[in-house]
Amino acid sequence: MVQTDYILRMIEQMGQMLAALRKIILDKSAPAEEISDRLTSAASTGGFNLALARAASAETIEMLVAPAGELEPGRCWLVAEVLYLDGLQAQLEDRPEEASESLRKSLPLYTLLKPKGLFLGLPEAAERIAEIETRLDALDEQCAQLDGRPSG
Repeated sequence: MVQTDYILRMIEQMGQMLAALRKIILDKSAPAEEISDRLTSAASTGGFNLALARAASAETIEMLVAPAGELEPGRCWLVAEVLYLDGLQAQLEDRPEEASESLRKSLPLYTLLKPKGLFLGLPEAAERIAEIETRLDALDEQCAQLDGRPSG
């Protein structure tokens, strides 16, 4: 019980840290390098490497959050949120391909969480899924324009 309470408090603290980082990203109130460092640090605190997550397939990342076949909701949310923030930052820095890649990797993780409902006051998975889908639609159109393909 004590260990469970500790883990829940740690997840809640990470949630607060990532919510603050999201605000910084959206407000563009810190340099890109600082945001990248904070994302890397958050991932490390959560026990994973952001650079490896960026390079890994979505399937590999799903195995990371369910190593024994059973989903670890806190870990899943953390990895999903860090990848989402990484994609959000890339989108705001006008790096559409990188943004799309990170957002596409976060989407199935939020989908795994969706049936769980609200978790420790963290953003509901359904909220993030809707936002990510909207962002991906815009990024798909932007990438198509960059590639000279017709959008739509």
